[in-house]
Amino acid sequence: MVSLRKIKIMCVHDSEDESELFPFMLTLMGCDVESTQSMTNALSLLEHSLFDLCLFNISLRNGTGFKWLEKVRAIAPSIPLIICSDDASELTRQQAMQVGIHAFFTKPVDFNLLITAITQPNKYSYV
Repeated sequence: MVSLRKIKIMCVHDSEDESELFPFMLTLMGCDVESTQSMTNALSLLEHSLFDLCLFNISLRNGTGFKWLEKVRAIAPSIPLIICSDDASELTRQQAMQVGIHAFFTKPVDFNLLITAITQPNKYSYV
């Protein structure tokens, strides 16, 4: 098992299952994970804590992830962003690339590939 010790990750997923699953898996691998189901809370966390990476769903209850990306970038311009989405459309992928995300995964997410994206932040990937 890969160790991701000392990597601090913020997870933003609106589904209760995902907001528990992603942090659980990443914590098992040694990450320090903060989880929220709201982008409003995520923005507050970003303003008060330093994160190495942000992992979130593009479709959230309080707006699309794209709507919030500008606000995330204003607070933490260089943080790598990884999107996990049910929407595999080419338009969504293009929008993601235009806003400068690090990686885009369609669900269900292959955690081995997700770990690769986390450990190689300069390698952009669409899965």
